Amino acid sequence: MQGNPRVAYMLEHGPVPHWVHVARQQRERAAREAREAQQAASRAEPEPVLPRGRHRAPRRWWGWPATAISSTLLLGLTTLEALGRNLPHHLSILS
Repeated sequence: MQGNPRVAYMLEHGPVPHWVHVARQQRERAAREAREAQQAASRAEPEPVLPRGRHRAPRRWWGWPATAISSTLLLGLTTLEALGRNLPHHLSILS
């Protein structure tokens, strides 16, 4: 609006519309808030910087449980097979 002859004339000679006052108040408030935020930021303590290092992909969570489950099943199968071979022989002795 700087350099506008109509606005300059109204500011010098006549009453200004309400929006001019509102716009000025909003500009002043925005400038004041920006100043306060800048002062608060300069007084605030800086955030601690986290140590940076080499990034590694997370390990898969199912690796150890899957190994444990499959080992248990293999042990059970082996045990059942060994008992299955020898169980009829032992039962025949008892009868």
